[in-house]
Amino acid sequence: MSAQPLSWDGDPTRVPPDRPPGAVDIVVPVYGAAEAFARCAASLVAHTDLGRHRLVIVLDGAQPAATRELVERLHRERPEGVVVLANAERRGFVVSVNLGMALGMALGMAMPETGAGRDVVLLNSDTRVTAGWLDKLQQAAYSAAEIATVTPFSNSATICSLPRFLETNALPAGWDTDAFGRLVESRSRHAYPRLPTGVGVCLYIKRKALEQVGLFDDKSFGQGYGEESEWCMRALKAGYAHVLDDATFIFHEGQRSFGLSRDRRVRAAHRTMRRLHPEYLATVAKFIREDPIRPLRQRVLAELRPARGTQLSGRPERVLHVVHGWPPWNPAGTELYAAWLARRQARVREVAVYARIADPERAKGDTVELLDGGVRVRLVVNNFTQHDPLSRNALRDRALEADFARLLDDFNPRLIHVHHLSGHAVSLVGVAARRGIPILYQVQDWWAPCARANLLDAQRRLCSGPAPGKCAACLPLTGLPPAPLLNRLLYAWRAAMMKRALRKVDAFVMGSPFIHQSYLDLGYLPPQAAVSVVPYGVEVPVEGPAPHPPRQPGAPLRFGVIGSILPHKGIHVAAAAFAGIDPARATLTVWGDPGADPAYTRELEALRGPSPAPGIDLRGRFADEEKAALLAGLDVLIVPSLGLESFGLVAREAMLQGVPVLASDRGALRDMLADGRGGALFDPGQPAALRAWVERLISEPALLDRWIAELPAVKSADTHAEEIEEIYDRIVAQRAVLERTLVGVRRGGRRRRRTA
Repeated sequence: MSAQPLSWDGDPTRVPPDRPPGAVDIVVPVYGAAEAFARCAASLVAHTDLGRHRLVIVLDGAQPAATRELVERLHRERPEGVVVLANAERRGFVVSVNLGMALGMALGMAMPETGAGRDVVLLNSDTRVTAGWLDKLQQAAYSAAEIATVTPFSNSATICSLPRFLETNALPAGWDTDAFGRLVESRSRHAYPRLPTGVGVCLYIKRKALEQVGLFDDKSFGQGYGEESEWCMRALKAGYAHVLDDATFIFHEGQRSFGLSRDRRVRAAHRTMRRLHPEYLATVAKFIREDPIRPLRQRVLAELRPARGTQLSGRPERVLHVVHGWPPWNPAGTELYAAWLARRQARVREVAVYARIADPERAKGDTVELLDGGVRVRLVVNNFTQHDPLSRNALRDRALEADFARLLDDFNPRLIHVHHLSGHAVSLVGVAARRGIPILYQVQDWWAPCARANLLDAQRRLCSGPAPGKCAACLPLTGLPPAPLLNRLLYAWRAAMMKRALRKVDAFVMGSPFIHQSYLDLGYLPPQAAVSVVPYGVEVPVEGPAPHPPRQPGAPLRFGVIGSILPHKGIHVAAAAFAGIDPARATLTVWGDPGADPAYTRELEALRGPSPAPGIDLRGRFADEEKAALLAGLDVLIVPSLGLESFGLVAREAMLQGVPVLASDRGALRDMLADGRGGALFDPGQPAALRAWVERLISEPALLDRWIAELPAVKSADTHAEEIEEIYDRIVAQRAVLERTLVGVRRGGRRRRRTA
């Protein structure tokens, strides 16, 4: 017989009366994670009255130099408000917590005139507090005598998580910790709902409860995880209650102290809790089912949702996008496009996104939830460290499939829009298809036939098409023995699996006739595929694009490259073309992430020579909203891609801003400039060809003026978004016809059987 859940209401008749609230000890155990602790300490100094309360830092064993220096400075600057305790060697999280909590108990014994010792707040070293946090927690604690603990809202605090219940959340896009804390307070009802357990991320504990219930169980939970839940269960059984302070928000970076050992510790904690408190899991499960704090979360969420217009009749009311990254973590073209489209759709419907994120301090499969412009974004960690070649190469991953299935069950999309499956798994298409969800697959590049995604081989040469032996030599998918044979088999299986997945898709959309024809030639479109070729649009300001600033007489021509600093983007071609050009005549500026491929970045630096050429400027990433200003500072955009481009979005954005384009004579770029209006094409295999155009434009400024005058019109994003909606309409209508046909066939079969 399973254990029955406990009541979490508390019983004031079984606990001692409250004493007057007084000063508090803020106990912060520290082990590693020096940068996170520095951010935590800065927030505490900014938002805590350390003239009244005390910060008790417990150093658990040897610490990094940065931590030691920070602690020494804090103690030196605030000797009355900072206490430093230290374990000579690492004793574990719970021993450190108990050491800090016992300090307040000792103080009470030494100063009987103050009554008992101080209340405590247990605070993780990777948190950031917000204005008024401690006063608000104390107010909640003393709102009823039976309250033992108070937990604030946090982005990562299981049952007290916000915006999304039970999840690790990033801060909503566009919000910082302090601003979000103010929003939470403004929407609070000071309801102080009861919880089955407090959460140790930030936990206010009354001293009287500690005196009655005792300290944490360091024998069972020495290294951490579960110790506060076990203590809270003891407190429940003694008549105490635990509450949420819905007026306070604390940011939690999440798992920075314990790192990748977290999952092992969580499993061990659950085993221990089942042994010590058989009622624990049933109690928490009942709370999760009932979710009594949902209305309080909804009050905050209501302020984060965009104003939503009326849903057009017949269109899918919930759409799920699948993409391999999300800005600002991944700001390449496909990710920016998917983000733009999802946010735009969130104005009229519920929208969710399934995306991948890299985070070396989190384990594969960990998830982070983000609310971005009304879009629910589920970010799944994949650092490509797994040994399984099927998972590592985005072919099949059972854990990922299970997580995706849970999202489908929770969000219940009416249509899935796949932008890219790299970093995920091709098998996700089957997960959706088995549920009967219509699927639109947007072909953004050549990743389906080519693991490099651009039909550019290891020697930076265009490839005629995939074959197991050729692909295995170009980009091995595994080093596991026997690698030569296994890589051929993996590529053969990859091709078969990819084509099988694409047959499950309802419709395809792609940005250019070139990539459509290429997929047909390569045999990666099913014979009866429904394909829409829809060139992308770009954001056009309501007032129209600002006039491009005129060139200053005698000033050098300003050329620029904007994009990923990766070999297939051909930035080395542009750098080589500009080597030795007098910066008084022309300059080249490159924007992109130098950390995307450090070896390639070093190659680009070498092209500038032993001393950096003043005419070639390698810059870093920029915010997307800065792009228009960057383009306004250019005379010509260069798109020097070696690999095939499926559309050329940044080139269109440049044209909208009045900037002509020099582009590779490859892929969809060829379609864009075939008529010579607004720019020219060059062979990216010959840097001299690009240099010749640069020299010509320097000597013939009238040619540049002609290009500017002939810039073609650029489709607006509004037009493109409506074209995507029309494709959605066709998919839904076709699926409805198919389902009616299947129903008719089934009914006809039943009638024939009855007649027989």
